[in-house]
Amino acid sequence: MTGLQWIQLSFVDVFGMTNSMMLPAGRFEEVSRVGVAFDGSALEGRARHFESNLRLWPDGATLREVGDGLGRVVCNVRTPQGEPWPGDPRTALQIVVDGLDQLSSGLTISTELEFYVLDLDGEPVDRAGYFDDVGGIGAQVLRAAGDALTARGCEVLSGHHEAGPGQYELDLGRCAPVAAADAIVLAKETIRAACAAFGAVATFMPLPFAGAPGSGLHLHQRSPFLLEPSGELTPNGSSYVAGQLAHASGLCAIAAPTVNSYRRLHAGPEAPGAAIWGHESRAALVRVGTDLGSDASIEFRASDTAANAYLLIAALLVAGAAGISDGLQPGPPSDESIGGYDVGASTQRYVSLPRSLDEALDALQADDVLADAFDSTLLMRLVDGRRVEAEDFRATVSEWERERYSGEL
Repeated sequence: MTGLQWIQLSFVDVFGMTNSMMLPAGRFEEVSRVGVAFDGSALEGRARHFESNLRLWPDGATLREVGDGLGRVVCNVRTPQGEPWPGDPRTALQIVVDGLDQLSSGLTISTELEFYVLDLDGEPVDRAGYFDDVGGIGAQVLRAAGDALTARGCEVLSGHHEAGPGQYELDLGRCAPVAAADAIVLAKETIRAACAAFGAVATFMPLPFAGAPGSGLHLHQRSPFLLEPSGELTPNGSSYVAGQLAHASGLCAIAAPTVNSYRRLHAGPEAPGAAIWGHESRAALVRVGTDLGSDASIEFRASDTAANAYLLIAALLVAGAAGISDGLQPGPPSDESIGGYDVGASTQRYVSLPRSLDEALDALQADDVLADAFDSTLLMRLVDGRRVEAEDFRATVSEWERERYSGEL
């Protein structure tokens, strides 16, 4: 690729936050062969305790020109000896994909990514609603981000205004699992940059405003192994769905990984609150649109835009594969209440999703299937870092508490 002067080596930490190193383009060929050393403590995120020497290893197939003489390439993290390091989220996903050859072969994932566009005062840039025809900064951001992603080889299917004020959705096309995670990370970077260019700010906070809709990250999983050409679940597909339901509590620690995530879950009919599946209900954790024929998918709806895309996709595959291995069945679909899950009306046993980050982390650690799927150091860093976040939250006095109690006690 000619004309490049610098290469951005992009990688994520255990919490899914993007990190990077800049490299003169003339060094790229050498670094592609032997990697480049960096301070691996960056991967510890908030749980940083020590420094370690690791190496960034570019995946040359992901090199893209991003403008002004700059290229961007996705990297794996390897040991000083050049071996794959399982504490790297991208490597962790690759290990899972390689270990589930029959399941992962032919599997694609498309994504619905929701976010808010805010002005510099932190307020939504518009007051429009679901699929409203709007102009202004939000629409400009959506188009600019879509154009940039398309130019960088990421398929964009569509975009539209979501239900919240200043809330938008960008839909990404079908990719293999690792490429899908790469695309999610790139899309968030690109949306942030597009917002900055228009004097705005993007937030991927799961629920940034009380009383407004939360932002989800819906993953649509498709494979001939899981879905018939008619859109109906295969026997393996039924067990795959059952596996994600059975491991839903532990999955939440990865899919809904922040304190704020649990303000989105259980908040209303647009987000799941129970481990149920259905065909139409927006309250379902897993939704299977069998009436869509070849466009049918297994849609996981509990995840939000704070999730680490690599760990999330890995965990979904592991849970689904466990369902197939154990011969689990999901039971009949729960579509009695299309607008939301009705405990009294449902014929299915009610299994609530975790109501707090602590509860989800406990479930993850108690779930041998999910815990054993990841390197122990990676899992420790993830859990410890999120425990610190939960402790910080508990130590914070909110405005609600001051308003409610300051004059009463």
